Amino acid sequence: MNDPTSFIAATPAAARRTEQQMRRLTWMAVLLGLLASVGLVVFAGRWGVQTLRHSSAPAPSVLESIAGVVLYREADQRSDVSAEAGIQLFDGDELATSFGSTAVVRLFDGTNLELFPEARLRIEAARVGRFNSGATEARLAIERGTARLTIPALADRSHAITVVTPHAPATFASGAYTLRVGPNDTRISVWEGQSQVQMGVEQVIVEDGEKLVVGKDPPRYRVVDVLENIVGNGEFASRYEDWEPWDEREQGRPDVPGRIELTSPFVGSGHALRVTRDSIRDAHNETGLRQRLGRDVNGARAVVLKAKVKVDFSSLSGGGYLGSEFPMMIRVRARDRRGSDQIWTQGFYYANPENRPTERGTLVTRGEWVEYSADLTQVMGQLSTIEVLEVFGAGHTFDASIAGIRLLVD
Repeated sequence: MNDPTSFIAATPAAARRTEQQMRRLTWMAVLLGLLASVGLVVFAGRWGVQTLRHSSAPAPSVLESIAGVVLYREADQRSDVSAEAGIQLFDGDELATSFGSTAVVRLFDGTNLELFPEARLRIEAARVGRFNSGATEARLAIERGTARLTIPALADRSHAITVVTPHAPATFASGAYTLRVGPNDTRISVWEGQSQVQMGVEQVIVEDGEKLVVGKDPPRYRVVDVLENIVGNGEFASRYEDWEPWDEREQGRPDVPGRIELTSPFVGSGHALRVTRDSIRDAHNETGLRQRLGRDVNGARAVVLKAKVKVDFSSLSGGGYLGSEFPMMIRVRARDRRGSDQIWTQGFYYANPENRPTERGTLVTRGEWVEYSADLTQVMGQLSTIEVLEVFGAGHTFDASIAGIRLLVD
């Protein structure tokens, strides 16, 4: 049988142990509380730093002007509505220019974006940092069409303009650029400034005077001159490849056709096209080559035609009876933004004793090669597409040559 006194004697010792345990629990609770407090302070500090670093406010872009029909779609909406100049665009909003229409959008930092016909733009992010300029962001997406981007130089600029296309994202420093987004490729022209284009893990830098062409297979991108030659085999190194011969004669007056041949007056593999005819009835004739281009030039800053020309003989003075019969001629068939046909013609002659019309002609020295250059944007207005290029001799009897034909577009 247990002694009751042993229980009584043990009670103070048990109480002391209980008291010690309580002290330990209390100190542990205090320590955990301190640790939690420190953790909250650290968390709050980091949250505050992140807030200060990344907090931003929406910065509206403004549709400054429109020409024609321009459509607007607010973020998360399913349908487009007609846009009016002056509306504000926020994250997720979209603009689309219809056939023959243009629009100008100004971003919060003064960046100017000009959209040409049948283009579509989305504002992905346009925000200004509340406490930190590094939180400022300007990110656009161009799904299709042509745009001109002009970014002002700002002393306190801490952000770049980013534009996403179906083929690659690109960032832009202050400067002037043209972006042309087609179904098969994107062309980024740098007139002034610098663009950095992300090609998977590779970053490609495009400098002043260069153009990046990237398609559905980004690793196969290429960098070319900002003014890109679109004429195939313009030096006739592959004879008549890419060209179509043609000969048109005056109706009702049978006469001999013109003739074409290739000569080699230049160093290298290039040739010259010589066009000749010896008329027996003094009937009108046009003989030469044509090339079908079908090139989009919406928003082009320049469309420059270059060639070397030599005129050896012509039986007609100046440009002939109606100013359309020069021994050597260049003709460009194009369309403007409204879809109307545009035709530009340039002839070359060496004499005009009969004072025939020469408004479309250029006087050259007989028998000498001369270099010719013309910017078609200065003489043809608002071009949309270059359809066909023709080089030919016209008139009765003639002998002339052309070489080094190039049509340079942005």
